[in-house]
Amino acid sequence: MDLVHIALVISIFGLLMLTYASEHLEPPLSRIDQVTSNTLGKNVRIHGNISEIHEFEGGSILISLQDPTGEIDVYLPYNVAASYKDMLNATELETELEVIGSVEVYKGKLEIVIENMGGIGV
Repeated sequence: MDLVHIALVISIFGLLMLTYASEHLEPPLSRIDQVTSNTLGKNVRIHGNISEIHEFEGGSILISLQDPTGEIDVYLPYNVAASYKDMLNATELETELEVIGSVEVYKGKLEIVIENMGGIGV
């Protein structure tokens, strides 16, 4: 019985370590042209210049980012957008932005969805 308890404690400790590590690891920096259907559902990190910001009535925000290789939309749901609203209102077009989010498809077009508060950096 003692061996079973030790194995259980080690397993739980390992799961906690994996959870902690997954919350603090960032994906490698990618160019926008590297965000393809092969990256669907995966987290990506991109860096680009803001070409457009659109705020929806419900409070969510859509940012268009571009780099020398292309352009992609970055979607912030209202719960995430609320944290960045003041910063984005003070941000001018062509400002550099780095985002980390999940690649999704919306209306047949790839976009990056920011799922948590740490997904944007200026």
